[in-house]
Amino acid sequence: MTPATACNRKSSKQVNTLHTRGIAAPAIKPPAVKPTAVNPPAISALAKFANITNFAGIAMMSVASLVFLANGAATAADKMTANPPPSALLDYRIRADVMGLVLEGSSQISWAHEANRYALQLETRTALTGVLLTDKSEGGFDSYGIAPDSYSMRRFRKEPAVATFDRKAGQINFAGNGTPYKLQGGEQDRASVLWQLLSTARARPALVPGNTWTYYVAGHRGGEPWTFLLKDKQKVQTGLGEVEAWHFAHVPADKKTTTQVDIWLAPSQEWFPVKIRFSEPNGDYIEQSLNKITRK
Repeated sequence: MTPATACNRKSSKQVNTLHTRGIAAPAIKPPAVKPTAVNPPAISALAKFANITNFAGIAMMSVASLVFLANGAATAADKMTANPPPSALLDYRIRADVMGLVLEGSSQISWAHEANRYALQLETRTALTGVLLTDKSEGGFDSYGIAPDSYSMRRFRKEPAVATFDRKAGQINFAGNGTPYKLQGGEQDRASVLWQLLSTARARPALVPGNTWTYYVAGHRGGEPWTFLLKDKQKVQTGLGEVEAWHFAHVPADKKTTTQVDIWLAPSQEWFPVKIRFSEPNGDYIEQSLNKITRK
């Protein structure tokens, strides 16, 4: 997604979003060259791919408070019960069309949930770069659902950037000189926000198209509100066969400059995301399809 300048903007409504940043980037079909001999167009496409899948790029993220808006009625103080999925390793196939180049590859999401702790890691590899993207989130659970303690992101040829959820001090500390954000309850990071969304759906499976979820989502430098709209239920082709999935969409306010994210969550597969699509205003896209689930 095209990165937007992060900000520490407060909102009366706090937002729900997904990283899936969360979620990962594509592997390119390997050419007969060494990684150091990558041609400029491929490097540019990879860089753009990394930006698009930098889910907080749209804002991707840390959540300040969860709000469930049923027919538009809710308050920022509302709390919701979340039901996290069981531990699993998810393998995805990725196809992308970025800057005229067709990219194909794979990614993994590792979700570990035990007692009152969780660990989440998102990783994408390409033939040219090895590991291209890595996002990690660790923490526990509270009355709002997932409660991150730390979030780190690493992009190709860059040092890791970290955001820390200091719950004793009641604030999120960002990398660099970012102004700390005052915790209000329900905060997520770029990796955990999608898991918060699906954990909420698992807790309230009687979904109604038109409902929205809003979170305040923080990345390593800041954050902003995100709203997800429940559109409809669709049949989706995956490596597991055809499955029924609920289609959620983050539709940006400015469709001409900002990436749109669509997510499909399948009740028959523990509500794991079976498909994720990042769509750019210029027609570029990255689509991620679930290929395999390995229970832990």
